Amino acid sequence: MRFFISLILTILMHETAHLIAAKACKCQVDIFSVGFGKALFKKKIGKTIYQIAPILIGGYCQLKDELCYSRSKYAFTNLPYRKKLIISLAGVIINIIAGLISLFFGITFGIDFLYYFGAISFALGITNALPIPALDGSYPILVWLEKIYGKKKGYAKMNRICSIGFMILMLLNILCLPYLFYLIKIGRL
Repeated sequence: MRFFISLILTILMHETAHLIAAKACKCQVDIFSVGFGKALFKKKIGKTIYQIAPILIGGYCQLKDELCYSRSKYAFTNLPYRKKLIISLAGVIINIIAGLISLFFGITFGIDFLYYFGAISFALGITNALPIPALDGSYPILVWLEKIYGKKKGYAKMNRICSIGFMILMLLNILCLPYLFYLIKIGRL
């Protein structure tokens, strides 16, 4: 149970960091989702749909025209590179910082939940920083495709690369589920 609570809190914190960074950088957020799949609950506030979906192994902030050519001044693709970098890495940074702080207090005061949450948050922050397509760490590299190929072709290539990366990551997640359920069964999670 503590694994799932820690995971959901980590995802919520991660996606909220992206949301806050995007709004601070004047980038429109179309959807803020905790979980994947068809929304169980959703509410539109301003131009953003906030939702909770049933597959709680991840979440996302769908930015306006995130991976495609756009003429909108509120589109991710039209932001300066530094703002794209801030938005892309906000979730990673908050996970690493919160993870380290929680680990410190969990170890120092023997608070099991803080230790557990800290370990999950830190691990997810570090792994999400990897430059693997579809993970946050790939965006600072992939957005350079627009400099090489131009906006239309560059973001089309980035979209294809991220789609393939996402499918591979989801397959790996699915393949890891039996091990996860085994750890839960033996009481390690």
